[in-house]
Amino acid sequence: EIDGATGNVSVNYTFPTGGVYHLFADYQEPGKQPTTATTRVEVDGDAPAAPELKPDVPGLLSGEKIDARVSVSGAKPGAEAKVRFEVLEGGKPATDLEPYMGAMGHLVVVSADGKQYVHAHPDEKSEAKNVVTFGAAFPSPGVYKGWGQFKRGGQVRVVPFVVRVP
Repeated sequence: EIDGATGNVSVNYTFPTGGVYHLFADYQEPGKQPTTATTRVEVDGDAPAAPELKPDVPGLLSGEKIDARVSVSGAKPGAEAKVRFEVLEGGKPATDLEPYMGAMGHLVVVSADGKQYVHAHPDEKSEAKNVVTFGAAFPSPGVYKGWGQFKRGGQVRVVPFVVRVP
């Protein structure tokens, strides 16, 4: 919910378990550069051990009602890597991607420790209607979990992946 008088955004959310959560919010004020607000939230209750992140790219990955072949090339700390999604439906190209917040997709990547955050928009040019490529700079070596976000049939679909940056 956005308060029109102050510009403050509020969200009601029920955390599934206790533990430490890192929150990130991208925004851009009119006439200013995009920025990211971050905070750390500690939720009372039992905190189960986080599952180990195992790199799974390149590979064919599944999200909620969406599949994609995902690859990452040129991943080096501080350099721009290419993160490529070939979006599929039943093993065939899904050519019905729709614009989502002004782009054909969005990419969010977070380091395994939750301290490094990357948000990227897709390259303007595409090799095919079902291929979306992002330029993303990973700040340091390590394991990162990412989420490619795409809109199809009026719904935003997400493809998660895990990559190791040497």
